[in-house]
Amino acid sequence: MENKDKENVSLETILIKYLRHWKLFLIVFALSFIPAILYLKIFPRTYKFEASILLQDEKESSISGIGMGEAASLMKSFGMGVGDGSLNLDDEMEILASKRIFRAMIHDLGINISYSEPFSLYKMYQEAPLRLTTDSATMANLQDEFRFTVSVSQNLIKVNVKSWLDKVSENFTFTSLPATIKIDRNTFTLDFDHDGAQKKDFKLKITVFPPGWMAEKLIKQVEIEDISKSSNVIYLACSDHSRQRGIDMLNTLIRVYNEDSEIYKHGEADKVMDYVDGRIAGVMTELDKVESNLQDFKKKNDMTLLEADVSLYGELFKDIKLALTEAEMQAYSIDLLDEYVKNPENHNKAIPSVFSVDEGEKGVITLYNKAVVSSEKLLLSSNERNDLYLQSRREADVLRESVHTMIGNARMSITKQLNELKSQEKQLMDKFKTIPDNEREYLGFIRDQEIFNGIYLLMLQKREETIFSLGRKLDRARVIEPPYILKKPLGPRKLFAGIGIIVFTLVIPIGFLFAKDLFISLKKEYRRNEN
Repeated sequence: MENKDKENVSLETILIKYLRHWKLFLIVFALSFIPAILYLKIFPRTYKFEASILLQDEKESSISGIGMGEAASLMKSFGMGVGDGSLNLDDEMEILASKRIFRAMIHDLGINISYSEPFSLYKMYQEAPLRLTTDSATMANLQDEFRFTVSVSQNLIKVNVKSWLDKVSENFTFTSLPATIKIDRNTFTLDFDHDGAQKKDFKLKITVFPPGWMAEKLIKQVEIEDISKSSNVIYLACSDHSRQRGIDMLNTLIRVYNEDSEIYKHGEADKVMDYVDGRIAGVMTELDKVESNLQDFKKKNDMTLLEADVSLYGELFKDIKLALTEAEMQAYSIDLLDEYVKNPENHNKAIPSVFSVDEGEKGVITLYNKAVVSSEKLLLSSNERNDLYLQSRREADVLRESVHTMIGNARMSITKQLNELKSQEKQLMDKFKTIPDNEREYLGFIRDQEIFNGIYLLMLQKREETIFSLGRKLDRARVIEPPYILKKPLGPRKLFAGIGIIVFTLVIPIGFLFAKDLFISLKKEYRRNEN
């Protein structure tokens, strides 16, 4: 109880002590309005901009409705797709937030060059009276911040240029614009942005940042978040002093991302087209050989109506012929796949799709291609020493070994099936010993012709699918909510000014009185020790 009384007395003493200096608090309170008013007047109004986009799957175009006979169900047991169009939201967000995408946005808008009046915090956008531009070489090699102080007076333009890292400080004088300013290997062009600017006297500060520096700054300021893990909707937000610049930033960021995705899609499609065109040429050569041999066989044996006779024979061997045709086509396709996988040049590449196969997530090759695509996307936003990239490459190598195993197993299985079918064919052929040998040879030619015709049609189908996909314009990021400005500005806020007045009124006097008492105590202690 006694301790509580002492605490109350001590607290009352402190309050009374500070209340005795109420005039000091009142003076500081009055003075605190000065920085508060300066904050509300000088600090530029800051707006927040928001937008939302939906990332769309790049589904493979399906034109399987084209009649292809028995070849439509070929290779159902292999996952040979180069990508089923599915997307990983985290990967796409990393690409959207990468320095490469932001640098492209900055380059398009030119916002790495800021304009402001002396002693002003507001960064001009389209209303600046001057415009500073650089050539592509200067922009690509810019490694330092350049500050231009421009004074326009009576048709005399004075320019002071400073660079802190390169320790540059040069002065230029021009009587008219446009004018070229060369500093070492950097070239800048200064010109009036509109005709009315030539008739006024003014001063302007221009700062040129390397695009990479500006990209680092904007990546931290722009919010890129997913709405939920079960949705492909991405929320975008940023803040800026200029209403138009904030909207342009978000619009340009979305546009650059879509253009980058389109370039990547065309690059992948070109690889598929090169592979398919090469295989079509090879199949055409084999088909020409078979048809030429068939023609020579008919001439040699003077056969003109054999098709009518063979049609009767074909009814007896229809089932076995169809099975052999499909098995041979599968064996040939496995050889194509094995040839591509074993080629050292294709070690780190996705396995091209030459057939319209939809096996979902279970195909070994589908899983391998997804791992390769994922590692390529990671490499776009990082480097080859990145841990995530290295782990992704290791997973792809493990899956590639599984592809080799799958090919071996498939070859063993199809070989066994072919042997069984040929054995059954031989048994059937032995039962019809009256059939001439030339008819048997003729059927072999027909079967080979059907095999290459089927593969040729499949190649043509894949080629048409790729062309159709390239011709279809589909934005990767579909705009759900275009960029808009929130009604309530982020700053300056009257609430912040009021809080600042209260803090300023309390902290300054209390700090001053505490320091004063401490100084007096130390002074008394010092004199006591001297005596």
